[in-house]
Amino acid sequence: MPLSRLQTFTCIILSLIIVAFGQPYWSHAASFMASVMGFALFFRALASFPSRRQRFFVATAWFAMVQLIQFSWFLSHPYLYIIAVYVLLALIFGLQFGFIGWLACSQRITSYNRIILLCSCWTLLEWSRLFILSGIAFNPIGLSLSANLYTLQSASLGGAFGMSFWVLGVNLLALKAWLAWPLYRHMLCWLVFAAFPFMFGFIQLKMHDPAAIKDTFNAVLVQPVFPTEENMLFHNTASYVKYVEAEWQQILMLCKEHLGKNIHLIALPEFIVPFTTYTPVYSYKNVKKIFLEVFGEKAYSALPLLQEPLASKCMTEKGSIWMVTNGYWLQGLANIFNAPVLSGMEDVEDFFDGHREYYSSAQFVEPSSYQQFRLPFKRYDKRVLVPMGEYIPFSFCRSLAAAYGITGSFTPGKEAKIFPAYAPFGASICYEETFGHLMRENRLKGAELIVNLTSDVWYPTVAQQHCDHARLRTTENGIPLIRACNTGITGGFDAFGREIKILGNTYYEKIWKPGALYLQVPLFSYKTLYSITGDYLIVFLCVLGIGGASFFRR
Repeated sequence: MPLSRLQTFTCIILSLIIVAFGQPYWSHAASFMASVMGFALFFRALASFPSRRQRFFVATAWFAMVQLIQFSWFLSHPYLYIIAVYVLLALIFGLQFGFIGWLACSQRITSYNRIILLCSCWTLLEWSRLFILSGIAFNPIGLSLSANLYTLQSASLGGAFGMSFWVLGVNLLALKAWLAWPLYRHMLCWLVFAAFPFMFGFIQLKMHDPAAIKDTFNAVLVQPVFPTEENMLFHNTASYVKYVEAEWQQILMLCKEHLGKNIHLIALPEFIVPFTTYTPVYSYKNVKKIFLEVFGEKAYSALPLLQEPLASKCMTEKGSIWMVTNGYWLQGLANIFNAPVLSGMEDVEDFFDGHREYYSSAQFVEPSSYQQFRLPFKRYDKRVLVPMGEYIPFSFCRSLAAAYGITGSFTPGKEAKIFPAYAPFGASICYEETFGHLMRENRLKGAELIVNLTSDVWYPTVAQQHCDHARLRTTENGIPLIRACNTGITGGFDAFGREIKILGNTYYEKIWKPGALYLQVPLFSYKTLYSITGDYLIVFLCVLGIGGASFFRR
């Protein structure tokens, strides 16, 4: 039965509210409704438009509005150019969904062939976003399933994209049940498919009981809450260096409360301080003084040797003096706690042909007492760089980037790296943790834990959404995750996505409270279907689905 104009408008607005706010950050209730019937409301309204062109434009506008709400955290960025990026992303996502609206023929939308076709096409469109510039992994519609611990476990089957396939499929089955009412078999079919993620999650949690696992990975996660663009706050290098020394002192003070505990790793966030890892900018005399002030005289014996690349003798107006690097601070911290340190740093490499490359890196620093201690430090280089922030994607963007002090690009890393701590772990930096296929590489290389170093200071309101996307990686790969943020959600999750501990109590404290969290992560991991097959399985099934739906249509 066709809908009236008022009914059509009501369905569109109601579905917009449910789907736009159907993410864990916004509302758990809306997330549940979005996963089982929010899209069905929209497709019911869309069936009132007989023209493909009308359906395309309505679907494009509707989903673009959904994204403007879900991407609203973009507007917390301090620079106005981000508005153009914000609108462009919403439009790209909207155009993708517009194609689904174009395919959603009102006469055949509830046939099983068409349901499989629509779900397969949409899942491949979401997957294709990974290949736009550095990749866009935010806002898969399957994220709504992560609001509930039981339905979150479905990520272990097909990953985030498998969840998206399922969400759209269940919604189209809801539409079929609605249009076929009162034929109860269609209603029963919808209810069974909607209930499956809950049943699977319940069984998964019962089958894998980590209670018997007593071994833990003990980490100190530092959240210093340092400001952005520190190099723009000063008029001379001396005052700049003095300010950064004060930041290092704050880091040492935050860590001090955990001295003497059984610690397997100290994690410092992305770009913890300015300057590269091995640039000698600090006076050894000043650095030694700060270490002694914080830790007392016993710190003196733990300070690293004055040697390259941690220290260099430099000529000054006062003669030749020892200057030390950020690496020296990190080595001193590792020695005092007798525990490895993982820290986000800018790093640089000079090549024989004279060119120089810069990296956003995670430096792994082992205490000098360790038998395997070597210099320079092992490091992981960030592979997914932020357009305009860490690299300039197009030549015509250079003048715009220069206006904001960005004159060059970082070099992306090439591979995942596993670090040999108490348990082998893989590192990720910033929003790399939202890319399931990249985090799976750590698992395949033997990681039993993922450690993320990040800073949400550029987008202060993104912290919870960022964390919600990261949490998917635990259930996808069956391993725990810990996060050290400059600002953001600092804490850890077990292999099922259950929160272990978070720094801060209120939402404000979680993002803006400086601190160092001592966290004991259960070392329980398990193989998942996704960790074995990755995105290849769902992509293959979608291609098969499109081919099959097209064949049987004929």
